[in-house]
Amino acid sequence: MSDQILAAVRDHAVNGELSCADAHAIAAEHGITPGQIGALVNNQSDIRFYRCQLGLFGYGEKSLGQSKIVQPAEHVPPEIEAALRARVRDGDIPCLDVWQVADQFAYPRLGMGNIVEALGLRVRPCQLGCF
Repeated sequence: MSDQILAAVRDHAVNGELSCADAHAIAAEHGITPGQIGALVNNQSDIRFYRCQLGLFGYGEKSLGQSKIVQPAEHVPPEIEAALRARVRDGDIPCLDVWQVADQFAYPRLGMGNIVEALGLRVRPCQLGCF
């Protein structure tokens, strides 16, 4: 099974990188969790993840400070803030929880990354195990 998944990963990878969206799609297609595909990719390949759906990494050179594309949101809807803050533990909010709030309010994931940034929250753990 892992050989099939790794083949799918290689088919979707671009220049040795697999996007977060593609990783989630492959995981769903093979009936495994995002964490399982993250572990498989990290432990059995040289492929790296990029283009986080919350905008937190993979959009440019990290050494140049260009990896993240999030910017603090200028306006945070109070109901979204309340929903996010209810899920915070020790200053962290799991990526999955941010996605669930985005779905609840039909809000774009990249926009949620901006809201999280404005609220000063740290997203972790990542569903793929990147952080």
